Amino acid sequence: MNNKIKFFGLIVASVLLVFQSCQDLLDVKNPNSLNDDQVRELLASSDQAKVEETLKAIGSGLESYMCLFRDLGCEDVIYGYSGISTTDGWPAYYSHRFDPKLNNQTASNNGWWFSSSYIIAQANKAAMYLTDEVATAPTALPSVKMYAAQAKTLRAYGYLQLMERFRKAYKYGGSEQQGMPIYTEYRYNTPVAPSTAQETWDWIIKELETAGQYFAAGTNSATDGYVVVNPSSQETYWRIDRTMSDYFLARACLDYGAYDKTIAACQRILAKYPNFIDEAHYGVDTKYLDDIATPINDDWTLGKKDVKNDDNAFLSMTCNPEAMFGWTNDDVIYPYDFLNSLKPSNSTSSIFQISDDLYDKMDDNDYRKARFADHAISEFPWFSTNGHAPASLPKYANLKFGATIHQSATERSYKTVSSDVVLYRTSEVWLMLAEAQYMAGKEADAKATLNKLLAARTKAGAPALTCDNYKGHLSTLDLIKLQWRIEMWGENGLNYYCHKRWNEPSVRTGSNHWVNYTWNVEDMEWEIPIKELQTNSYWER
Repeated sequence: MNNKIKFFGLIVASVLLVFQSCQDLLDVKNPNSLNDDQVRELLASSDQAKVEETLKAIGSGLESYMCLFRDLGCEDVIYGYSGISTTDGWPAYYSHRFDPKLNNQTASNNGWWFSSSYIIAQANKAAMYLTDEVATAPTALPSVKMYAAQAKTLRAYGYLQLMERFRKAYKYGGSEQQGMPIYTEYRYNTPVAPSTAQETWDWIIKELETAGQYFAAGTNSATDGYVVVNPSSQETYWRIDRTMSDYFLARACLDYGAYDKTIAACQRILAKYPNFIDEAHYGVDTKYLDDIATPINDDWTLGKKDVKNDDNAFLSMTCNPEAMFGWTNDDVIYPYDFLNSLKPSNSTSSIFQISDDLYDKMDDNDYRKARFADHAISEFPWFSTNGHAPASLPKYANLKFGATIHQSATERSYKTVSSDVVLYRTSEVWLMLAEAQYMAGKEADAKATLNKLLAARTKAGAPALTCDNYKGHLSTLDLIKLQWRIEMWGENGLNYYCHKRWNEPSVRTGSNHWVNYTWNVEDMEWEIPIKELQTNSYWER
């Protein structure tokens, strides 16, 4: 990590280059020459305008470093189908083996390590000025506390990524490993020894707890630090607030085994976000598939049925009451362009299937089962710019992220692929809550929590699904694990993190897998890149 911070590290005060545009406001001859003490003096100023400009210079834009976690690994997502080559490109990547422990020199492994380190470095730009002393000063403005909380949240998020990827699960060998070297300044850092795993987790949790306190102190008592998403305002989607500090706190505490803290954080979030996506906006129902595939007057650009991006909660913020964080109206973006089996295209490159093993475990009264194709279509209207014939759509194809018309459009077109990105949503919080309650010995509470999610996923007209009547009649813990796999299918690589946390291998089996393969838990610990090991001699080899 030190290597990455060095690479992006400049002289500390250089972060203030953006002050050039507000020279008159700050009343200094050369804002580029400000030193650390002068910056701290500005933050402590009673002149609110100066403080706000200083905060914008050192703390704005932190939201842009929030990103997708590792995606689509494990056993439930299948790239393409047997007609696509299994030896090249994406099909080979998503359908064969994942051996991160053997890949510490590969670009992929380096990327996952250094992307997290970069997040930490960017957070440290602000955090090294917005210290606890500055944030808790009697004269500190609410905005100072808010920016300090955002910096802490982002920094803890970066370390959380590193611990989840590059260490064993804490309860299953991780407690005996080194943790991470903790860097809190944006400068050329002398390498420091990694903390213990316990010390690292305790530090992450403390950072997030303190961030939550600062968020609460930086807003009025009515919001308590939570800025609940407002569909009419882009800002509320794209904002690090207490929702995010509590989300990462819940996740860290679940990994660490601090279940009471997970429960409390989840309950705080759900008090602000109590609603679920409704059935009409949860992806595309397979019952519409034949009409979607049927052209009008032999024109493949027109179908008997269309589904707008704007009506799919996984592609549009405005119909997703679960959305906690994301961004809107992005062109050529991941969900619509990459995961959407129904999008106009000149190839079959975006077909992802659900494993039939997981598909068969879903209850017939669970409407999520109908968000995957229940039959194949031999000629599906892929839209082509070069006269390609319609291709086939296989059974089990993903319709969860489905849409035939991109965002804000009125007709099918291959020219633009725009959608929103829902990065984090509250169904994951319900699942974290149920798992933490069970692990804390509160099985009745866990069942009550899970029953709320199951009732929300029961198809219209059917008896409400519960832990006691769901297909398979599983134990409470096994049903929690199953619901993680179903509800969060294709989202943020959560299946990988869950398997690692549960200490269970990922087993690829089923008729539509290209190869049967078991990804053992010991292989889920990504190996720290050699470049980092060579830079910091304190790492154990």
